[in-house]
Amino acid sequence: FTPPADHCDGGKENVAPVEPKSTAKRRRRFSAAIEGTSADAEVTPRSNKRRVVHDHAGRPLESDKAISGARRPRGSDCYYDFATTKAKVPDDVQRLRMDIQSLSDGVGILGYTERELARLTGPNGGLEVGERVRFGYAWVNNLEKRRRTGGMVALSEVQRLTAAAITCEEDRSHEGTWNEKVHWIVIQAALASSAHTEYLNTASAKTASIDPKSLASETLPKRVVDYTIVLVPDEITARAWRKLRPLPGAGIKSWNHTTTNDLRSNPIASSIETKAPNKSWTDGKAQLAIWTAAFHKRLAMLQKPGQSQGHLRIPAMPLLIAQGHDWHLLIVSRQPLSDNEDCSETIIWQKIDIGSTRNCFDAY
Repeated sequence: FTPPADHCDGGKENVAPVEPKSTAKRRRRFSAAIEGTSADAEVTPRSNKRRVVHDHAGRPLESDKAISGARRPRGSDCYYDFATTKAKVPDDVQRLRMDIQSLSDGVGILGYTERELARLTGPNGGLEVGERVRFGYAWVNNLEKRRRTGGMVALSEVQRLTAAAITCEEDRSHEGTWNEKVHWIVIQAALASSAHTEYLNTASAKTASIDPKSLASETLPKRVVDYTIVLVPDEITARAWRKLRPLPGAGIKSWNHTTTNDLRSNPIASSIETKAPNKSWTDGKAQLAIWTAAFHKRLAMLQKPGQSQGHLRIPAMPLLIAQGHDWHLLIVSRQPLSDNEDCSETIIWQKIDIGSTRNCFDAY
């Protein structure tokens, strides 16, 4: 960098040595902290090292082995790796993992008739040679299974999607462009083709913050995650909504840990964090961990008075991180501590690579 002339020797316009990028970045963050602003909107919030759990009323309980899930993004023991962990994987986590892994391996992801498949995998089918081979794998095409999970997105739509993704990569597009032209399109297409589409909806969480603030274990920037998959309320949920009490400290009703209008009356089923290709996918884990720990704390408030967190049963839920082309799935679970059943911990199990927009096969 070039300092102002009055800071140079003798007022001459000398050029100072280039400051290392890491040092410059720390300097910008420090200055931003002094001024109360954010140095980089893309910087992932770093969690503190304090381990915290909460009782049914949301009061913090101290425990050496308690894990809130809202912790630093790397080296945290609230993340268990499927490939290396010696911990017992809960049954519901294992079932979800196996179902997702099957789809990730391409089992039954296509639903073509034999004639349609023969045309697509032929020389004039419009597929690249490598894709023609993969589309022809015996385990990939299963019309009956595909009908059970949902309909097929038209190949022409998937080709347009992958072309847009490749353009974003070539142009080195920022996260906003990837969101608009790729990530949001993938989410919408997946929902529209799902067998459960009438029970699910999508909602942007770009303007959502954790509210009330007491649900968060630390001070956070306004933006935490990008998108959510939410449940469409049925008659039972609608009746329960009428009886639901306002969130303490917020003064309005919400099933979730935020009071953003689009997310108040629709319970969150899954949360999605997105990144540009030049951002590490692991950076998104901290945001999802903080967001999910606050969600679990909100759900604990729905228990009957006097019930401990150890009795709170939350099913395993999927979390998604999209990093440019690549999509990763993590599973979050809530379970009692082994040495204190009155407390519970949030565990994030990682990860399953579930697809990519580099080509049509991986997009399906």
